[in-house]
Amino acid sequence: MVLLRMINVDNKVKNIYYMLCYSFFGDRLNEKEEAFLGEEAFSNIYDLFSLLLYLILRKQIKKGIHKDYNPMNEEINTVKGKIDINNSMYSFNVKKRLVCNYDEFNENTMLNKVIKTTIFNLIKSNKIGNNTKDLLKKLNAYYINVHVVDIRTIKWDKIKFNRNNISYKYVIDICRLILKGLIVTDKNGNNKFKEFLDDSRISAIYENFIKAYFRKHYPELKASSRKFNLVNNNAKYAPIMKTDITLEYNKKILIIDAKFYSKILRDSVYDQRCKILSTGNLFQIYTYVDSQDPLKENKAYGMLLYAQTINEPSIDLSYDIIGHKILVRTLDMNSTWDDIKTRLDLIANSFKKDAL
Repeated sequence: MVLLRMINVDNKVKNIYYMLCYSFFGDRLNEKEEAFLGEEAFSNIYDLFSLLLYLILRKQIKKGIHKDYNPMNEEINTVKGKIDINNSMYSFNVKKRLVCNYDEFNENTMLNKVIKTTIFNLIKSNKIGNNTKDLLKKLNAYYINVHVVDIRTIKWDKIKFNRNNISYKYVIDICRLILKGLIVTDKNGNNKFKEFLDDSRISAIYENFIKAYFRKHYPELKASSRKFNLVNNNAKYAPIMKTDITLEYNKKILIIDAKFYSKILRDSVYDQRCKILSTGNLFQIYTYVDSQDPLKENKAYGMLLYAQTINEPSIDLSYDIIGHKILVRTLDMNSTWDDIKTRLDLIANSFKKDAL
């Protein structure tokens, strides 16, 4: 990925940009487009999201606006499709018209409704700069025949992708992040923006970023998320566990649990003067490792990779927990991008050399 050569830009906002690029876009933004973002994109998180959406959606529009068959129910003069008998009785007696159900091939699809709704809400927001709004208005012109929908009615799990619309996945991903992460509805039903950097939203981006970084720069490590059962058989009600990131090399695996919390350490219940790591986090990563290496043959390692907090120390620890090696590391997302890359590269290369 081409890095922006910029000065006087807040590291936190810029690093969020890089995390987003890795998580959602990969190498889709080229050097010319990154230069287009300029310093305005980093003035606040809202402009950043809007400009990223503009760039990737502009590419998509050049390929053509998505169209599909959509069900219509309309009062018309001639028969089209199937006649809606119940509704046609009154309409025909009074207006001499029929109500018909038919499919029409047009751009008013759910994918485009999500895009139009996202653009609509961004333009309405007072958090977006006028230059950014002007760019979004240009895109909005392509969706003049698409309806805006209530954000609360969008059923994200019902949006399906196939070979005809798979190129829209990145667009819908960022629309979902904007609509679910940046916009909330107040008690009066009005849409408003909320602060972005809450743990739940950034945590998913943080996890996706780390996994995408290893996939891109270390394909030989086969970075993935894995599911496994806590029990050996398919017992009823047995929970299924899913790792954040699993790396595999030379028949060994490193399971990384990415943690983005406001606090890493907590007070000990036995001594208030002491700070300790979360017992739950350590037990969780131990469970992951033990399930993959029950005989304790050093085939699997575990790592808690916390996002560094401002008021807590950098952590670089190794534990032997009941026969398994568990590491605890911190990644400073307020540091420079080169420092972040160096930290991740060190993890990858140490694992490859079996020198964790």
